Parts: sequence; C-alpha cells; structure tokens
Amino acid sequence: MRMLRDTRADQEYFDGVVEYLRGICGSEDARLARPVETFNKPEILGLSAANAMNKQWDLFTSLYSQGASLNGLREEFDVLLSAAERARRLSAEHLPADYLAKRFELGKNKDFYRQWLWLVSLSLVFDVDQETFDRVVAAVEFGWGDRLLDRLIASRRPGRPVGEALAFPRIVGKLDAAFDAASPAAASGAVAKYLASWYPAWKGAWGWGGHEQVKKRQYHGYWAFEALGVVKALGLDDESFRDDEYYPRDLAGV
Repeated sequence: MRMLRDTRADQEYFDGVVEYLRGICGSEDARLARPVETFNKPEILGLSAANAMNKQWDLFTSLYSQGASLNGLREEFDVLLSAAERARRLSAEHLPADYLAKRFELGKNKDFYRQWLWLVSLSLVFDVDQETFDRVVAAVEFGWGDRLLDRLIASRRPGRPVGEALAFPRIVGKLDAAFDAASPAAASGAVAKYLASWYPAWKGAWGWGGHEQVKKRQYHGYWAFEALGVVKALGLDDESFRDDEYYPRDLAGV
C-alpha cells in the first residue's frame, strides 16, 4: 500500500499526475526513437532529448511524492539513467560544438545542473554497482569540473580530480560547505542550513512554484535529493534535519 509522502496534494492527485506523466514520457520516448531523417533539423533531437529529462524527473519526483516503493524507485532510476545517456548522446551528436558549449556551460542552466546532482546523488543512495556508477559519471559529463558534483563522484572514486569552481555558489554553497566542515556534526549543520533555505534558493528552477499550480497538474513535489547525496557521500547523521519538509528521508535508509 502506498503512503503519501507530500501532503501539499492528495493521493488521487499524485496518482493522476503519475499516470499522466507516464503517457507524456512514453510519447517522448517514441518521438526520440524516430530516425533522424524524419526531423526537419537534426538539432531538434539534441534539444528535445535534453528537455525531455524535465518530464522524466517530474515523473520520478511525483512517484516519490505519491508513495512509490523503494524498489519501484530503484527501477525508475534505471529509466532516468538511460534517458540521461540518451540526452548526452543526442546533444553531442546533433548540436553544433559552439552551441553545445554554451548550452551546458557551468553556471548557465540551473535545471541541467540540478539534474546532474540528482543523478549522482541517487546513484549513491541506491549504492549502484560499479558499471552503473561509471555510466552515471559519463552521463553527467557536461557537469564535470563543478566542485560539488566532482566531490559527490569522488566519494566513490577516491583520487578523482575535483574542480575548483562551483556553478551556483549562492544556491549550493551551504551544501558544498559540508565537505569542508571541521567535524561530522558541523557537516550535518551545513546540510541543515542548506535545507532551511532550499526553496527560495532554487527560485526559477524547473517546477518552482508548482504548489500554486496543482489545478493544472504542474506540481510534483519538492525534494532535495542532492542533500541526501551529500549525506550518503559523507556518512552523516541526519537526525537534526530528518523531518525537514524537503528532505527525502524515506530514501535515507536504502
């Protein structure tokens, strides 16, 4: 039996949103599987594949909010990873090099950045096998060089070079600070501070303000999966913030 995790909307709402999004994602999959010659411009494939990730993440977030089982979420992670690999491949194949560099420039698009953080964080949460983790690292290639993303990856790949730049310091600076904390307690405190300002910090990101669009099925849940990734990477005690409204605590025990 599902147990609703987000009470900003009811069970019927999330059940309907999940069904709706599965249809949307299925249609996108079919469209992106078409031969390249059926598109007016090949660039459309690269743009559409990256943008389709928004709907894939909407579905995963809605499933978590709905109360989907942890096993079901783990299976959905594999779908997300395949979609992320497709987005990277089609973008690299069909977008001009100069546009590709601008589109995925660090610090330019917070939606892409958050998706990279989430993908790596969930791979840590689910403790995926090495082959799957290697796929995850390759899928977030456009984010390499960001300090927080590299630190998350390095938690499973000791010795991996870590970039000096932080793509969005005003958003994730508090979270990144957990890695530099003098003690585990101080690191947990940094995560708690991050969660306390999570919603306003991500203003303008995909899905922000969705709780005001429930009637239009535009709300999927507010969850800081990236915070859980840091908790897993550093082995932190989450007791002080476990009940935070944005912390996906049900995944903490995976």
